Amino acid sequence: MKRTDLFTLLVLFAMLGAAVSAISAADWLPGLGVAGWAMALGLLTGTALAFSNFTDWMAHVTSLIYGLFVIVIIGGNHSSIPQSMEWRDRFYLIVDKVAGWVQQAASNGTSRESIVFVLILCGLFWLLGYTAAWYSFRYRRIWHIILPTGVTLFSSVYYYAGSKSMTPYLIIYLVCALILLVESHLADREEGWLRDHIRFVKGLRTSFTAAGIGIAAVALFFAWRVPEIAASETARGVINQLNNPYSELLARWNRLFSTLQNNNQIPVDNYTSSLVLGGPRNVTADPVMDVTAPPLRYYWRASTFDHYDGTTWTSTFNQTRDLAQDASLNAPQYAGRTDITATFVMYRGTNSIFAPSLPQRANVPSQAVYATTDDGRFEVLQMKLPSPLLPGNRYSADGSMSLASAPQLREANGAYPAWVRSKYLQLPGNVPQRVKQLAVNIAGRQGNNYDKAAAIERWLRANITYDDQLAAPPPGVEASDYLLFRTRRGYCNYYATAMVVMLRSMGVASRIATGYAEGQVTSTAANMSSATYSVKVKDSHTWVEVYFPAYGWVEFEPTASQPALQRNDNAQAAGTPTPSAPTPTPPAPQATVQPTVLPNQTPGAPTDGGTPQQILDDLSKVLGFLLKLLPFALVIGALILAGAVGLRIAEEAGFEHLPPVQRTYAMLSRWATWLGIGHEHTPYEQAREISQRVPATTGEAQSITRLYVQNRFGAAAPDEQQVQSANAAWSKARREFHRTWLLSKLNRLFQRRR
Repeated sequence: MKRTDLFTLLVLFAMLGAAVSAISAADWLPGLGVAGWAMALGLLTGTALAFSNFTDWMAHVTSLIYGLFVIVIIGGNHSSIPQSMEWRDRFYLIVDKVAGWVQQAASNGTSRESIVFVLILCGLFWLLGYTAAWYSFRYRRIWHIILPTGVTLFSSVYYYAGSKSMTPYLIIYLVCALILLVESHLADREEGWLRDHIRFVKGLRTSFTAAGIGIAAVALFFAWRVPEIAASETARGVINQLNNPYSELLARWNRLFSTLQNNNQIPVDNYTSSLVLGGPRNVTADPVMDVTAPPLRYYWRASTFDHYDGTTWTSTFNQTRDLAQDASLNAPQYAGRTDITATFVMYRGTNSIFAPSLPQRANVPSQAVYATTDDGRFEVLQMKLPSPLLPGNRYSADGSMSLASAPQLREANGAYPAWVRSKYLQLPGNVPQRVKQLAVNIAGRQGNNYDKAAAIERWLRANITYDDQLAAPPPGVEASDYLLFRTRRGYCNYYATAMVVMLRSMGVASRIATGYAEGQVTSTAANMSSATYSVKVKDSHTWVEVYFPAYGWVEFEPTASQPALQRNDNAQAAGTPTPSAPTPTPPAPQATVQPTVLPNQTPGAPTDGGTPQQILDDLSKVLGFLLKLLPFALVIGALILAGAVGLRIAEEAGFEHLPPVQRTYAMLSRWATWLGIGHEHTPYEQAREISQRVPATTGEAQSITRLYVQNRFGAAAPDEQQVQSANAAWSKARREFHRTWLLSKLNRLFQRRR
């Protein structure tokens, strides 16, 4: 093995190690790091066999035997195999588990044998390691190495939706892949140079490698913009056409590997522990689920969030408990509530159980994320699923729904329990004082928490315009201030955030919840005992829940695009006014430096027909338009680059091992063929024909032909100056050929249109 081969082996280790590390970091199952041993042993075995005298089939058979032995050793040490057993018994147990998994696969069943996934993964990485070394050292077919490893790595990264960054693994893979391409290309060139006795600089390999890394860095920079292409209507249309067979395959995969910590994103709703207040959202009318329940007003809740930092909501509760089918926790007992059972038929996947209001139990196993109350009870915040429910699944879930009337909630003014005070009154320090002052202006005169919440709810619905194309807040701008004083436009995430911030600023415990609004009623039972709700993607929603002592969490709807919640409110029925722009309370004397903002005043409204803000808005629109064009420009550029590379490969294919002058003449002859000049001509006749077809290449064609004839039929080999002359002539002739070919294609295209 030469020193360059040792360097290649190290690069292969790094590239395959990036793929193994990415899968291990994704934590699909515990203990997947053992695949690294399979990869390393496969790579070493492939290296040894590539340098051996074994024939191809003998080497492959030997690798298969070694690979099976390694996989059995790894499987025998798996946690699901009792380590006290003899190795023979371990082997039989592994075979039995694999046979059971195959049976489930054949019957479209469900399997929870985690060892099978580990064995398959180890077998995959053994194969990747062996083939990488084999094709690298025996045949130098680099794409046979890069593509399989890339598919494995990118598949894991695509489906991973956790918090760990996969970027370092992608960078390592891409840099290693480009280094391998550079090394392979240079090795081919060096062989030709040595065969032709051409001298080259000793440090050329280092320069090539450094240039390859630089090109990789540039490619990575542009690659970050390419994913925007997937957001186009055309791309979504193509993806939707492929979605049905893909979904069926994905459903089978999840059933057969149900123990995986699946983070599948498409078409699965992933409810994680955070909610970022970002930019525009694009929702469709695709169906999510059909829900059958008694005819009431519902929210299909998936999760809640308690902590807010100015731009992101998070759930700080990390206590979990596994819930068996139909099992429930010892939940708090609240007044004015009823248990509702709803049946869900899924058309889109989810990693969380949906339930009407506060979730209680479901007829599928789940993992409850809960909060512990002061009296030792457990309030369920989210019911996670060990593996997502995919389209076609159905389940039923119970939820506790508040039926308390407005008068009852007005009287619920007791002290908050400690577990509520510690979590649901928190506000970040970057909430501006004017947001808090606005809350006082709107609801400060109300004597109870219910009327405060209702007043803010009504004001937001009346004064904030619904707009789901709202841009994300600028850096350093708190989201509620952005909505209330800068844009006066937003969607549900911003409405709910603003209401909770204003309530908490007045000491009212509240939080946001996320899931789906009730959707559209499609049918109702004749006896009015049940109704069916059709829920679509566009019904995805975030709303507010306010805590009332003795009554628990009660929903409020500040989003203007949603129907208002109707409660039995005698005070409103009697004619209590509902101001849309309440009179602000004057600030305290010590706060005279703080300006008072009227609730119905649009901050920053122009008074003279134009402001710098309008100029910035126009500039941002122009920049946004240019950014939308950037993916298409990149695609066009990539197609042009791919065409240029393909043409260069077509020109040079099969001539790599010819001497320099003969290779140049061979490429000239190939272009002569493409121009319609037959093979029956002598070299000089061919040069004359080329001159007639492409007059601009007359001198170059004759020069290349003359050097070829001297080299091919003369006694002396061409010197370095003649080789350089031939290369220079070919470079100029090639440009003319390209221009002539392109013009001819364009002329034909225009003639057809005429």
